[in-house]
Amino acid sequence: MKAFWDYLFKEWFRQVGEALLVAFLVTTFLFTTVGVVGQSMYPTLRNGERVLVPKWETWLVRLGFREWRRGEIAILKPPEGTPFATARFPVLGFSFRAFFIKRIVAVPGDEVYVERGVVYVNGRPLEETHITDQISPWPDSFPGVCYKDGDMTRIITQQGDFPVDLLPPYLKPLKTMLLPPSEGVLARSRFEEACEVGRIKLKPGYYFVMGDNRTLGGSEDSRTFGPVPVEAIAGRASYVWWPPFVREEGRVRLNLRPLAPPPAYR
Repeated sequence: MKAFWDYLFKEWFRQVGEALLVAFLVTTFLFTTVGVVGQSMYPTLRNGERVLVPKWETWLVRLGFREWRRGEIAILKPPEGTPFATARFPVLGFSFRAFFIKRIVAVPGDEVYVERGVVYVNGRPLEETHITDQISPWPDSFPGVCYKDGDMTRIITQQGDFPVDLLPPYLKPLKTMLLPPSEGVLARSRFEEACEVGRIKLKPGYYFVMGDNRTLGGSEDSRTFGPVPVEAIAGRASYVWWPPFVREEGRVRLNLRPLAPPPAYR
């Protein structure tokens, strides 16, 4: 019996354990891959593609040697309670918070807002031709903020109209980052409720993320759940490695490509 257990340990448990340990170290400290599910990053990424995520960059950020940059594509966990952020595990059936893949539009210290489909960062409209050359963004605005007698009453997002005293937990950090209202809205609020497109000043450690698919309902992002903390970002999508070839318009083309920030963010 002892010989049997020695054989089982040496020929199976140890080999499997070593393989699992190596896989754990590689995916934790070197790199991992993530599959794209859905169309929220279209036209940059398509459903079913897989991207390479260098995990050493995540550790450099956590240790303070690097920061995530505008235009990078982040793999992140949306805040708990975010609508439609849970997925169901196949077969076993339990639910979990899925990872999202979004582009970092603004970084800590930036002032950001969206007006009629155009993203403004530090007062400058972003010329996102990597999007607008292929799709027409929906002319939405974010964040909508309303005031009465100088006090904030409501915040309007992609998902709805929230009274300030009933904000869901994932939107409470957004409230603390809103800049004071304009003088015109402040004056009108003395007579009636007045609303405007608010300005967000990102606090240290917070990022504003958006999907590239800016069509109506195309992406659930910071316009839904507000800015995300750096702890929520698990890594950066750096390269599309699968599938290596795709067929378009009857022709086969190479699909391998790096995911560098577009010119608008440089």
